Amino acid sequence: MLIAGAGIGGLSAAWWFTRAGFDDFMVADLQSAPGGNARGGGNSISRYPLGAHYLPLPTRESATLRRLLSDLGAIEGAPDSVRPRYAERLLVAAPQERLLRFGHWQEGIVPEAGLTAAERGQMQAFFELVARFRRRSAAGKAFALPMAASKVDGDALALDHVSFATWLRGQGLNSAPLHWYVDYACRDDFGTPAAMVSAWAGLHYFAARDGEAEGASSDVVLTAPEGNGWITEGLAARIGGERLQCNAIVRRVRATRSGYESWVEDIASGRTCRVRSKAIVWAGPLFVAPRVIEGLPDSARDYAARIDYAPWVMAQLSLHSSPPERPGAQRAWDNVLYGSRSLGYVVATHQRLSAAQAPTVWTWYHSLQGAPSKILRRELLAQRREHWAAMALSELAPAYPDLADHVSRIDCIRHGHAMARPLPGFLADPARHWFARGLPTLQFAHADVSGFSVCEEAHARGVSAAERIAAALSGRKPDPQVIFDV
Repeated sequence: MLIAGAGIGGLSAAWWFTRAGFDDFMVADLQSAPGGNARGGGNSISRYPLGAHYLPLPTRESATLRRLLSDLGAIEGAPDSVRPRYAERLLVAAPQERLLRFGHWQEGIVPEAGLTAAERGQMQAFFELVARFRRRSAAGKAFALPMAASKVDGDALALDHVSFATWLRGQGLNSAPLHWYVDYACRDDFGTPAAMVSAWAGLHYFAARDGEAEGASSDVVLTAPEGNGWITEGLAARIGGERLQCNAIVRRVRATRSGYESWVEDIASGRTCRVRSKAIVWAGPLFVAPRVIEGLPDSARDYAARIDYAPWVMAQLSLHSSPPERPGAQRAWDNVLYGSRSLGYVVATHQRLSAAQAPTVWTWYHSLQGAPSKILRRELLAQRREHWAAMALSELAPAYPDLADHVSRIDCIRHGHAMARPLPGFLADPARHWFARGLPTLQFAHADVSGFSVCEEAHARGVSAAERIAAALSGRKPDPQVIFDV
């Protein structure tokens, strides 16, 4: 087998192949290291994330993800228990989150200080709505992770046809603090404001994860200094060096009578080799697939070209000393500024006992918005590192006016196609469903297949792709517990 792409999806497919007894495969990735949007970096101070930086505790529907976490040592004991026991070193330390508003830090990121009685009532009404959507019924959950375990009916499809912001206003929920909060959540997970996100996707963000049922409060997450790099690095180590080829780009894939022929180029040398395989797992972004894989249906090619991707930029700020703090809650792992264009920063050294002390590394996140994504990507590429470094300092200035005096180095990374945006209509699109099904020996394992980019979705797509292919090659029926079509 050939697996094209070594992000969470491709690495999860490889992990599942080995569990199914298939070890004759190769993983090719164009980056110099595996991990995709879940890679980790580091310097002499600390490791830090180069993309995704946390994983919520998996729900019971994410059964294979729990098995993976058990393999990686993140779950101690039975992964399928009602309340798994997680490794203490990976559970985010307190304080977890705080919000700067009115010049004062508060615990948590749901706005609390200065709310009117009407605004407080709308916050309560919103969370009561979410609680109702979270409940399991005999037919399952309306919103689940992976998303394909969700109960998708006429009500769900109706939600998919309007934006999240529009739906909220239709419920009589129009307070500015509430809309800021849900907008922040959508920008965080989708790189997209609530006014552009499908209402189904927006509600899925809040209702799919039920932390209380998993043995912890709903906001507890797993994290490490390198973000989700501990997951991809652990997966890569289990695959083995010979089967994982980085700096290798798959240029062309075509079907043959016995399987597939692929042309894989070594980026360093420029040499291209021809790889024959019985099956293909495409774990790269879907917009690339029609440019590489011959013979895809026209509808699939059109859908892949229509996917709108959110561009992101990140900055890792190395601090040699700690800047003075605004009053209120002490520095947390995740630090958010109300009203900022950006998403704030996370502290790479937070899990240490000396987390509040410098030197340390803060990772700043910013999704580009306000114009079509193609224009935003051109801006992303056109601006130099100095521009984004200055922007990071400027966005954090309301909390730290003299931050530059405490920073010794700023490293930046750009993600031009960081994540697919779940715009209204994405859920029911027939072409997306074609990618979810694939062909018996041509499967798609990227989070793009789900329509939005989170670790749980990429993992589920990778496992589903590998299970379908393993079943096809061995002449058995796929395990229905790991097959996801929606």
